[in-house]
Amino acid sequence: MDRISGYSQVSEIIPFDYSLPFLLFPVRHHSPACSWQLIRAIKEYQPDVVLIEGPENANDLIPILTAESTKLPAALYYYYKDKKKIVSDEAEDYKCYYPFIYSSPEYNALKTASDLDIEARFMDLPYSEILITTAENKGLRSEKDKHSYTDDSRLIYSSFCKRLCEKTGLRSFEEFWEKYFEIEGLRLSVQDFVQQMYTYCIITRNDESEENLTADGTLARENHMALRISEALRENKKVLAVTGCFHSLGIYRLLSGGKIKKERLHKHSAKDEGCFPMAYSYEAADALSGYASGMQRPYFYDCIMKRLCNCEQPEGVYGDTVLELLIGTVRACDRRDIPVSMADAAAAQSMLSGLAALRDCHEWGIYELEDAITSSFIKGEKTLSTAMPIELMHRLATGNKTGHIGDKDHIPPLITDFDEQCKKFRLKTKTVTKNKTEVPLFTTANGMELSRFFHRTVFLGTDFALRLKGPDLHRRKDRSRVREEWLYKRVPATDAALIDHTADGFTIEEACRTCASRMLRRTDHCDTAAHILVDCFQMGIDLSDADKTCVENILNMDGDFFSVGSGLKYFIILMELQKLYNTEFTAAENCIKRCITRILTTLPDMAAVKEKHSADCAAIMHTMSKAVTDSFSEYREDYENALFSLCSKADKDPFVYGTALGILYSYDTNRRTLAEKAMTGYLRGDKNIQKQGAEFLNGLFNAARDIIMTDNTFIEMTDKLICGLEYEDFIEILPSLKLAFSCFTPYEIQQTAAAAAKLYDTDQNELFKNDSIDEKLYSFGLTVDKEIMKLLSEEEKA
Repeated sequence: MDRISGYSQVSEIIPFDYSLPFLLFPVRHHSPACSWQLIRAIKEYQPDVVLIEGPENANDLIPILTAESTKLPAALYYYYKDKKKIVSDEAEDYKCYYPFIYSSPEYNALKTASDLDIEARFMDLPYSEILITTAENKGLRSEKDKHSYTDDSRLIYSSFCKRLCEKTGLRSFEEFWEKYFEIEGLRLSVQDFVQQMYTYCIITRNDESEENLTADGTLARENHMALRISEALRENKKVLAVTGCFHSLGIYRLLSGGKIKKERLHKHSAKDEGCFPMAYSYEAADALSGYASGMQRPYFYDCIMKRLCNCEQPEGVYGDTVLELLIGTVRACDRRDIPVSMADAAAAQSMLSGLAALRDCHEWGIYELEDAITSSFIKGEKTLSTAMPIELMHRLATGNKTGHIGDKDHIPPLITDFDEQCKKFRLKTKTVTKNKTEVPLFTTANGMELSRFFHRTVFLGTDFALRLKGPDLHRRKDRSRVREEWLYKRVPATDAALIDHTADGFTIEEACRTCASRMLRRTDHCDTAAHILVDCFQMGIDLSDADKTCVENILNMDGDFFSVGSGLKYFIILMELQKLYNTEFTAAENCIKRCITRILTTLPDMAAVKEKHSADCAAIMHTMSKAVTDSFSEYREDYENALFSLCSKADKDPFVYGTALGILYSYDTNRRTLAEKAMTGYLRGDKNIQKQGAEFLNGLFNAARDIIMTDNTFIEMTDKLICGLEYEDFIEILPSLKLAFSCFTPYEIQQTAAAAAKLYDTDQNELFKNDSIDEKLYSFGLTVDKEIMKLLSEEEKA
């Protein structure tokens, strides 16, 4: 390993000698080699206290992590509510995770210290203080969905790392790390291993500027950790400090004469800042899941660690674990009926040895296994289907287990509330199979409450419940249903999601209200706000005055006609269902009035809407018609004036124009002449204008289909329109004509047929006797015609 770099003098910058009063032990999260060497160092050095990089306000949770009843993976969940706007003016809620698995050096330091009766504690700044010292979009304030307290991204993505991989001929940092630090590192003494870690990390740190280190809070954290180490040195003879290796140089410089200033710590209430232990999963602990912390394939390295803890010498640990993973992959392939023979498995094992020798590795690792499986198990081209053995190996190496926290006194409040709710509704949460239950919404006392509880768990993304049947207000379907059918099961993701929302409230209802408020503040579209209000309605959560004001501001500022129109549909549904659901959702009525006002202002400008939006525009016009007819008649006159204004525009979409005239006719049948004049205009126009007549009829009939029953005027006009077109033009407008008449009932179709038959002096029954042409056959004929024309064109060119 000492051949990697010629910077031997760099490793001498930080001494590692058991005769010194303090030792800095550099680690990488989830690294079994670091853990194994760290355990050796603690036993050999016998420190009085072990200090570990981790927020110090979690020190009281250390006994829970190291307890026999706790099963890893586990994590410490930190949250901070910036109500005082110390971090930023946005007053946001923050959260992050500190994951531990059996190969995590920090966990092994805690566990070993506990076994040897040595004091151990965290020494880093509290989570809130790290946020305060971090610039926007940096470090723990970067725009990620989830944050990990430990972040190894600098080790992986530095320019030095790229040059190193090129120099050693390895494909990635992970492959480089496994070869030179995990496998080869087990053959070194503690001192040599630590010096190699120093070498790599100091050179990596040299790529970072002072500005970046200040911006992401690194320097503030190192200053605080150096302060805690210096305090420990005044009280103890030997101190061992475990830190991420990137921090080693900065801390050592401060302890060796640098100025250590005492950070001013802020006081926060338990509701604003806290930490909880939580069960975690191997999938979440995997560096590939986006946490940028620790090793990839964590279960594989946990298996390595367990073997290291149960053997005298580390030789053969990697080989045995990789061989076990190979056998597990063969078994997984067999269960999925993927053809893998014993000869393939033997070939893969043989290739492992060959690849390790070729790459000058003392033992084969997971990357040799990946190449061996690719070569031996995949026949032919590597595709998504043929690469399944690799995928299965990756799944086994990642692991699918979830940990367990044995201590019941530190359960996060949201999980406590969830358990109480499940107990109240007698829900089975300890079964391994999914449970199905029917929820009568209006006939039992608890029916609506249970429905709201299920909807709240869905809103928080807990993966606990799935609605199979019932009113779907988001899609405006099945609103008449009075029962819901739910499928539910408590899964590991349920607890993880609830803990994830601990910063949002201490009850599920409070968390949902906080999330809804936050979502409203982050949107400026009426339709999105309407969907949020639908969620609130289903969850039985009324809006606060601040939220109502926020919705009003959204409606006032949203200039998108279609967004406001879509929102209007949902607000009308919410208002109509208030009595049925026995709730007062007071925001709905005010939202409807504001939407109507916005639409009245912009509707005339929709006359020349683009064709692809004409159907949506017409749908909003129908919604407006229903609203001003049923409950908001005070806007009826203004709506009619807006429609007249739209019809007076020179450039009009025919479908929207027809819809407007149809609605006006439905209000006053004396306006029939307006529609007749408009249709006459289409008939007298040129060919392109005539073709628009079908779209006009489509809009007209959908808004007022009874207009065709008054007399035969529109039947005759439609006949003239069809007869006046060439065959190709008729085929072009045929879909629109079919849509225009699709709104009629069977009886109305019979009446229309009778009127059409009268025009041609024939029996109306004759119109229904002719065999229709199958549309698929007609479509096939068009395809054949196109191919023939293509061939003829090619012949002419030749």
